[in-house]
Amino acid sequence: MVIGILSVLLAIVLPIPRMVRTAALKKRAKAEATALAQAAIRYKAEYNFWPGERIPSPGNPLLTDPHPDLTAQDKIIGVIVSGPREFTENIQARGGSSLDILRLNTNEVYRAFSMVGYPQGDGYDINPLNPKAIPFLELKNETDFNIVSYPDPWGQPYRIVMGLNPKSRFEFTVTAANDPNTILHYVAVSNVTAFAFSIGTGLRGNTNYIYSAGVGL
Repeated sequence: MVIGILSVLLAIVLPIPRMVRTAALKKRAKAEATALAQAAIRYKAEYNFWPGERIPSPGNPLLTDPHPDLTAQDKIIGVIVSGPREFTENIQARGGSSLDILRLNTNEVYRAFSMVGYPQGDGYDINPLNPKAIPFLELKNETDFNIVSYPDPWGQPYRIVMGLNPKSRFEFTVTAANDPNTILHYVAVSNVTAFAFSIGTGLRGNTNYIYSAGVGL
């Protein structure tokens, strides 16, 4: 009888630390996703374009050029999405929208936040994407444009969406590579708003995405 009671108590008590840790990680992910979205908003307010919207100029590393996809004659870019390839390649605008999507990998956004440029000798050049060296975000591997990152608590990259068009409503579907289900999002995206989110644990079938708090200019 005593063993039975102890078994019941252990079954109740043992999951509690794991639940507390999961809740703490989700709270941290929400705060970090919000910080990322706010960093994008502050960056646009400071430089008048979104992180990833421009690239270092090949001819003059102190200058920037528009992202090549934004200058294509056959495209009208309405929204920027950034994240792993399985996310960006599987996101599609729907609902009759003729606007295209600029798909970026995570480095293309984070390198814009970096306070340093490419290494030159013992020092570093000024980052033309952030010439004022403003600390928008606490990045990892900030001195290397190829691996600069901002992982969520589970070591996964955040996804971020930034609007380019005047206020419009997008319906888009995201089919995660590790989840056969299709998830519908109805999101109001404008040229002054951005949001970010984490997919959480990243376990198969997980749809409990952790979104940033609403932010905008």
